[in-house]
Amino acid sequence: MESILFSIQKKLPTLTKTEQRLAQYVLAHPVQVPTMTTSAFAKAANVSAATVARFGKTLCGQGGFPALKLRLSSEGNTDQRLFDEINPTDTTTDLKNKLTFRINQAITETNHRLKNDALEESAMILHSKQTIFIYGLGASNVAAEDLQQKLLRVGKSVIQSLDTHLLAAALTTQKTQAALILISNSGEKQEPLQLAKIAQELNIPIIVLTHNNQSQIAQLATITLQHDDSTENSQLRSAATTSLIAQLYAVDLLYYSFLEQDFTANTNQLADSSNVISEYFTK
Repeated sequence: MESILFSIQKKLPTLTKTEQRLAQYVLAHPVQVPTMTTSAFAKAANVSAATVARFGKTLCGQGGFPALKLRLSSEGNTDQRLFDEINPTDTTTDLKNKLTFRINQAITETNHRLKNDALEESAMILHSKQTIFIYGLGASNVAAEDLQQKLLRVGKSVIQSLDTHLLAAALTTQKTQAALILISNSGEKQEPLQLAKIAQELNIPIIVLTHNNQSQIAQLATITLQHDDSTENSQLRSAATTSLIAQLYAVDLLYYSFLEQDFTANTNQLADSSNVISEYFTK
């Protein structure tokens, strides 16, 4: 589960002014808040008890303020400097600790958001289709390339390109045996959105990997795989690192879910491709 202190810090800009007072009080007194009653916490932050109740539900659902206190008590001694952006005074050890923390948060939260049935259904689609089209723009292209090489090594025909015109033409000519995978952190970029519309018109199944399951592209998806956006809105865009790691982790889960569809045949393909590379390219 994601660090509650980190979650509070990320949510600060979206909270109401009174909830922000509560959030700032929690961040300043993470050890003391778990010992407080609702009324004591409300008085300390100069808000109403009703606001405390709302704040607890915003962060911890139906568990409310008691659940918030429980989670705070488990991490009250966390060094909150880990939540801060990278700055010029950081040592190399500080950088390691900050990035390790954020990466662990990204993977933990991706595990929570990425639903088992969505992974399994996506793997079944990949197993049933002859040609897999993959598109990712910007940093998402790294995840697209990674998935391409994984699927190629187990015998899938994969077309991965940044040329949307080429992909559109190929989708049209291979529509009966095709599946489309779109990787988009925001889910709002026009290029993958147009490809999704084309695939939808051609009745081609669309697998979307994104952090925003309410995005335009997610609305067109056959299946949405949601990963963590972690610190996407950070000033220095640390999430350009952590969101990519979350995508690569999700791609690995999708790949291994696919392997299990026909484990023996797929592992034999992997062995064959590995033997060829070893024989011709590693001497």
